[in-house]
Amino acid sequence: MVCPLRKLTLAVFVLTLFAGPILAQPPAIPGYDVAWYDEFSGSSIDTNKWIVINTNQTTNNSLQDYLPSQVYLSNGNLVIKSEDIPSRGLPYRSGQVFSTSAQQYGRWDVRAKLPGTRGMWPAIWLLPDVGQNPWPSQGEIDIMENRGDEPTITSSAFHWGTNPPFVHHFVFANQQSFRNGLENYHDGFHVYSAEWDPDQIRFYVDGVHHYTVSQYAVNEFFDTQSAPMQLIINTAIGGDFLDNPDGTTVWPQYFEVDYVYVYQKQATETSQTIENPGFDENNFSLSKWTTFGNPIANVRASTQHVRDGSGALKVFGQFNSSTNYSGLEQALTVQPGLEIVASCDRFIASNDSINGTSNRCVLKIDYYRKRNGIFGTADYISSIETTIADTNSPNDVWDNFEIRGNAPAETVEARLAVVFIQPNNEGGAVHVDNLDLKRTGVSGLRLRQFDTNR
Repeated sequence: MVCPLRKLTLAVFVLTLFAGPILAQPPAIPGYDVAWYDEFSGSSIDTNKWIVINTNQTTNNSLQDYLPSQVYLSNGNLVIKSEDIPSRGLPYRSGQVFSTSAQQYGRWDVRAKLPGTRGMWPAIWLLPDVGQNPWPSQGEIDIMENRGDEPTITSSAFHWGTNPPFVHHFVFANQQSFRNGLENYHDGFHVYSAEWDPDQIRFYVDGVHHYTVSQYAVNEFFDTQSAPMQLIINTAIGGDFLDNPDGTTVWPQYFEVDYVYVYQKQATETSQTIENPGFDENNFSLSKWTTFGNPIANVRASTQHVRDGSGALKVFGQFNSSTNYSGLEQALTVQPGLEIVASCDRFIASNDSINGTSNRCVLKIDYYRKRNGIFGTADYISSIETTIADTNSPNDVWDNFEIRGNAPAETVEARLAVVFIQPNNEGGAVHVDNLDLKRTGVSGLRLRQFDTNR
């Protein structure tokens, strides 16, 4: 959500302001402590946690008047109601809230159901006090944005630059998820998340990590970014990001938020075991995994062919007329010299075979000298891999694969990956289940190490 170019000086409230009866706690997340949260279970908005905005000053050529009357609690949800009722010189009404607290670094989880229809622009984003830090001099983190006429696509972005002189840059990525069809983000609740570290930002939908913004992508801007940010939730109407409402737009629309959980990073971070190794979590999903090369939801959780449990990974190519790499990954914290073992079960259906194609799928262990390192940069050390599917692989049987190697010098993270490689736009898919990575000791077979592209 491109930032409002207006002054809005808001006090930064400390955590003690949120003290009160605690009926429940947000779920524990490794490496994080709870900072604050709101489950909207009361009868009115908690003004210790939220500022409800009252302004008809628009940005990005949007068309809504933000009124406190459009924001309320109902059935355990924060609700932002958007209507085609003129107000204060604007054709529509909607709502926006800012968190009273601001923090630098951490994790934000927001479970929400998005408004639909042409012209709706729901957003969940982070912004520093622009009165003290003129936009975009301290950045802007867009956890989730959606166009109301694109129910299966959400986007995440980062904006940065200087002011003065005014220079604006941004990077973004769209995501789609497939589960018994493409997810419709207007039909139900989903969790939109961001993790903000000093040198990168990671974006998630329903626990699936789909996009990372690193120092490499923003010309080292994170080194100068120092202002805490507030959480903002709103529905803009029309503007530069999407088409304006028309005769097809359905009114009113509701942005419903079930909860907001905000976490602070712990001093140390470790990952001990692979989570959701069989893709069974939440009645089959890719939760806890990082996807890449997934523009057409070609990396997905599936129930078509399952070794055991409720789900498995299904992966195929992007069909972009060039060699492409698609898959997923997850990491463990390790030390140099430890033996690392990766394993999986693999299935290829005869009606979706890769026989006779140049496609192949590999199981990899990537080694990094930095936690959450970026592949292909100085963060990355080397890889070992084995082919689990190619033109010669049998169909309609489950096979098991394993590779093992010792973590090289400087390793702090070993990352398990499955990569589907499609050189020539050819069809076929591979199913993978029971994908796991373990630390077994200090000795073992060291496989050939080499750099690969993806």
